[in-house]
Amino acid sequence: MRNGLTFVVGSLIAGMTGAFLALSISGTPAVATHLLATDLGPAEALILSAKAGDPLTDPLTVTNQGGRISWSDSATARSYSVACVCVDRLMKGILSSDRFMDDRKKFGEEALSQQQEFDRRDKELQARHAGIKPNDPQFEEAKREFVALKTEYEKWFASVQRIQSKYMAEQVEKAYRELLVALDVVAERKKIDFVYRFVPQDRPFEAVELADAMMQVQARPFLRYPAATDITDDIFKEMGMPPVD
Repeated sequence: MRNGLTFVVGSLIAGMTGAFLALSISGTPAVATHLLATDLGPAEALILSAKAGDPLTDPLTVTNQGGRISWSDSATARSYSVACVCVDRLMKGILSSDRFMDDRKKFGEEALSQQQEFDRRDKELQARHAGIKPNDPQFEEAKREFVALKTEYEKWFASVQRIQSKYMAEQVEKAYRELLVALDVVAERKKIDFVYRFVPQDRPFEAVELADAMMQVQARPFLRYPAATDITDDIFKEMGMPPVD
């Protein structure tokens, strides 16, 4: 252990001496460009000894692996940069944008047009059979027409609901994919490895029942976090959208 530590310290001294000589001879910063008087290194590794009485007596070797601090050969033994994003805010902003709303408006206008046609046919039946009594010979025929129209309308309405649900699901997925593209750009620029979805603690609860309130609690995985790790507004900016609450 002592020999290993001597070798590391020796490497540090040799590195700093070489940088000083390069600066003295050439008159240019060379290796010393970013070195301060208080800097240590460059070094291949930092060896940390265990505390007395620690059952893990082997020294810990800290190295630079791909720009990340590493303490073993395992890819999981790395220090990774972490950030968080309020996905609810971003999804709300994307889905409320003009292009998404215009698509929903077209769908709504088509459904409204069909609804108005059913209303017209209903009024026509009402006018044609106005004042008809149960003992009228035409009563059963009128009843069949009303029942047939009601059945047709219920099938149409159920179909519209299914189509609308599928349509909204497609919009949500499309918005989510766009969010990920912008997130990747921001993460690459800021050199962030992990981005977690979260809800800020100060965001109001939208709950009217106990189960809803419990879900709001569970949706807030971070009880405390540095404000600088929230990159939600950076993604809004990358997507060219004003931040929304």
